[in-house]
Amino acid sequence: MAHVRSNCKNVSTSISLDEKLFGLIDDYRFEKRKDNRSAAIADLILKGLKYEALLQKKREKVTC
Repeated sequence: MAHVRSNCKNVSTSISLDEKLFGLIDDYRFEKRKDNRSAAIADLILKGLKYEALLQKKREKVTC
């Protein structure tokens, strides 16, 4: 469940990552010059969701 703080527009949640994935996220953060780890994770999630939507469209074209 997400936590909503009264002094912040964003909701927050906790996630657990293995050390290798954590390191990859930090590498991405510094390569892309993101302000913080949350921004890097949010960017990666959005890219993953866009990619999944693209794959879904391709699947739908194949079945038509």
